[in-house]
Amino acid sequence: MKKIFLLGLIFSVISCGGSKHRSGSTEEFTKEPKMPSFILTPPSSPDSLFGVGFAKKQNPMLAKKAATLRARDEISQSIRLQVETLMRDFMSESGIGENAQAIEYTENVSNQVTANTLEGSIILKTYMTEDGTWYVLVGYAKDSYRNATLEAAKKEEALFNEFKAEQGFDRLQEAIRNMK
Repeated sequence: MKKIFLLGLIFSVISCGGSKHRSGSTEEFTKEPKMPSFILTPPSSPDSLFGVGFAKKQNPMLAKKAATLRARDEISQSIRLQVETLMRDFMSESGIGENAQAIEYTENVSNQVTANTLEGSIILKTYMTEDGTWYVLVGYAKDSYRNATLEAAKKEEALFNEFKAEQGFDRLQEAIRNMK
């Protein structure tokens, strides 16, 4: 009877010790054995930009949207990224000899901002693992970026020309008023 109890106890300890609780940290996501290959080695092409993203959420659609957003953000950062950095360094000392006291303070703040319109970006691949993590690969043709940049430049030029025309019209009205 003791042998059966002892075997049962050993079996229950072995079966309980084998399960792992996942915290959901990013480090664990990258260790997922069923991760799609496009995450670690995204495609490359002289004609396109690619971005990858992943997300794990309770709601699968929200996870897919978040992964897609992160992939597009990666593309946007590769097009243009504005980095602002502020570093402050403060040192002070007061007192004389052994009574001197020093204060030192250093602060470093960095901010990254990107703002691009990725019209024409498309989801090329999606993959969901058993734990509910969504992986997304997004592609964006460089011609789309060039066309969007040209269109933006044309709009800026049109707005500038409209502004100049308005200034000319204002000067004309002022000249007419001064004639009286």
